Amino acid sequence: MMKMEFKFLTLLILNVPTLVSAANSCACLAQDLSFTINCDDTATMLTALNDLKTSACATACTSDECVKNYYIMQSHHDYCPEAGIPQEIEDGFHDFDDSCTPCKIQRKPTEGAPPCPTPNCEDNSGNDAYTKLVDSGCGTDCSSDICRDAFFTVRAAHDTCPHDTLSRAAEEGLHDLEIPCANQICNPGEEDQITCKEEDEHELEDHGEEETTSEETPASGAFRPVTAGAGLMGFIMMWA
Repeated sequence: MMKMEFKFLTLLILNVPTLVSAANSCACLAQDLSFTINCDDTATMLTALNDLKTSACATACTSDECVKNYYIMQSHHDYCPEAGIPQEIEDGFHDFDDSCTPCKIQRKPTEGAPPCPTPNCEDNSGNDAYTKLVDSGCGTDCSSDICRDAFFTVRAAHDTCPHDTLSRAAEEGLHDLEIPCANQICNPGEEDQITCKEEDEHELEDHGEEETTSEETPASGAFRPVTAGAGLMGFIMMWA
C-alpha cells in the first residue's frame, strides 16, 4: 500500500511544472537563460520560431524549451526595429499569444523621436485608433496628423500593454501599416531595455520562491525555469 502511494506521489511531483510566475524583464530572463537580445541575429530569432512550431508550443507552452524559445522570439519582436525583424516572425508571432506568457520589454528608442503617448491598457482606445487608421485611409497616406496620432496610440498599446489588449486584427494590421507609416515614430519611456537592472533581478529572485501552475499564472506574468520540488521530493522519500 505504501509503495503504491509512493508511486502515486512520485508521478505527482514529476508532473508539477518547474516554472514560476515572474512578470519580469526580458533582460533578466535573457541573463538567467543564457541568450542575448541582438537585433542583428535574425538566425536565432528564426530558430526559436521553428522550435516553437515543431514543439507544438502554440498548444502547450509549458516546457522549458517552449518558454525559452518564446522569450527569445518575443523579446526580439517587441524590442527590435520592425525593419530588422524577419517576416516569418511577424507572421507567426501571434500564434503563441494564447499559450505563452511574455516577459517585459519595450521597443528600442529611436534618436530624435518624440515620446509615445501613455496608453490606456484597460479600455478599447487602441482598437478604436486602429479603426480610425483604416477608415482614414492611412494605409495609403499616413502623413496627416490624424494618422500620426492614431498610429502612435496603436503603437503605444502594442509596445506597452499586455499582448491581449489589442485585437488580433489590430495587432496584425499595425504591422501592415508600418510601411506606409514608417516616418511616424515615437519612443517608449525607458532608454535601456537590454540590461538587467538590480531591482528587476531582485524581483525575479523573489518570484523564484513561489510555485504555481499554469492556470494560476497571471496573464501579464512571465515564466522562469527554476529548480523546484526539492522539499516535496524529500517528503515523498519518507513514504518509500
